[in-house]
Amino acid sequence: MNRIYITLLILTVCITSCSTKDTSFSVTNEAVGPVIKTTKTSELKALFKGPTDSLVKTDSDNYVLFEKGGTKLMKLSAKKEDKEIIDHIQFFDDRYTTQNGISLKSTFKDIQAAYTVKKISNMIDFIIVSVEESEIYFIIDKKHLSSEVRFSTSSRLEPIQVPGEAPIKHFMFSWPL
Repeated sequence: MNRIYITLLILTVCITSCSTKDTSFSVTNEAVGPVIKTTKTSELKALFKGPTDSLVKTDSDNYVLFEKGGTKLMKLSAKKEDKEIIDHIQFFDDRYTTQNGISLKSTFKDIQAAYTVKKISNMIDFIIVSVEESEIYFIIDKKHLSSEVRFSTSSRLEPIQVPGEAPIKHFMFSWPL
């Protein structure tokens, strides 16, 4: 009887240790899918040459990744001073998820539960929510704010003024230089 338990235990350990977690849509401080901080723009084509991805370079030195079938996944932008260094990444697909579980399906309430809000920048049509723990920032459309702050760019916004149910419109990431 002990042999059966030992065999099952060894088999379970082998199966769980051999399984690899798919990180294709994972956003961490160290990596975005297969892209890491030191990845050069000249290496992107090799990273995304598989049968499921299509990488397109735009006129403005941006690289847009599409999934076969046309789904726009993300845009990688190079620094203006050095076209080899990736400056920031914008996500278009809701499968991209931060370490804390935030994706394009999340709301401001989810951001507050997962991160410490560092700053809310008040722009004309949207707000930018920066967090303490990461270089990730979130864009929320101002149409979800009350009219008293929606039409102003001069007022300083506090987290209490942003409704918890306000959805994320975009989210982006940049590595500190």
